[in-house]
Amino acid sequence: MTLNIHWRLDPAADPQRSEPGAWRPLPALARDRRTSTQNRFDYYVQVAQAAAQTAFDGLFVRHRIAADESRIIAAIVARAAPRLNVVPEFPASVGSAVYAAKQATTFQRATHGRLAWAIAHDAEATDRLAEADSVKDGDLSQRLEEFLTVARGVHEQRPFSYKGAHFEVKNGGFDAPLNRVPFPRIYLQGEGEAALALSARHADVHLFQPATAEALANDIARLNALAKGCPVEAGLIQPLLVREDRESAERDAQRLPLAPGTLIASYDEAAERLAGFAASGITQLVLEAVPSLEEAYRIGQHLLPRLRALTGVAQQAA
Repeated sequence: MTLNIHWRLDPAADPQRSEPGAWRPLPALARDRRTSTQNRFDYYVQVAQAAAQTAFDGLFVRHRIAADESRIIAAIVARAAPRLNVVPEFPASVGSAVYAAKQATTFQRATHGRLAWAIAHDAEATDRLAEADSVKDGDLSQRLEEFLTVARGVHEQRPFSYKGAHFEVKNGGFDAPLNRVPFPRIYLQGEGEAALALSARHADVHLFQPATAEALANDIARLNALAKGCPVEAGLIQPLLVREDRESAERDAQRLPLAPGTLIASYDEAAERLAGFAASGITQLVLEAVPSLEEAYRIGQHLLPRLRALTGVAQQAA
């Protein structure tokens, strides 16, 4: 199966970057060519274009409570990078499942089917209350299942009716041309049997957190057993800090903020490790590093060709 490799943009990272009013003064001899119309979204576009130019398959956009809305970012960068698939992450608490499906059909029509959805982890109760989300912890999984059932239902059927604990629809559904586009591919995540079972019922891809190849192979086997023959791919979210040699990577690791599970290695070592994950059954890689723009170029230019040579996958840059 083809290995798809995505870059992950965190809209909360580098918060001062391209933010009007937060630019640092330039040295006296330098001339500032930035205009008053430039803003944070120009930076997001730059990251997307870097991913496209270095032959990533897609761009994930993280959900952050205190940052720009992921689906708006995705819509903007999709037009600037017309080859990339775009995967905004958002929680099931965003509102109406019917309206989310309606937004998705419009997005698919505008981008020729390049949208996927990544459903965010359930936040801590205090964070969810900040988003006016008062659903009890024990009901979160049920709401997510209902959200996906309703969104897919109105997309694929007309009339569609449903009554659950969190969503209700009566004679819903879309007419042509809205019903002529594919439903977004669904990326779910989470640990434990319940999360895997939910993905087995509703996901196209289940995303795992960093782990050893052996542990991932065991988790993939559990996922496949629960899916009972239904095609659910396995993906991996993998933070990276990679350089030409291990010594340089370890030196830079002392001064950069690192996410849990970050792979610190040379390009060759990282390519071998990621190829090992692919051999264990991973078909979707979601890679991230900071700063996002520079690292998209670095990893795309130096790591991806090595990885694709090991896995036999070729990809053309935009």
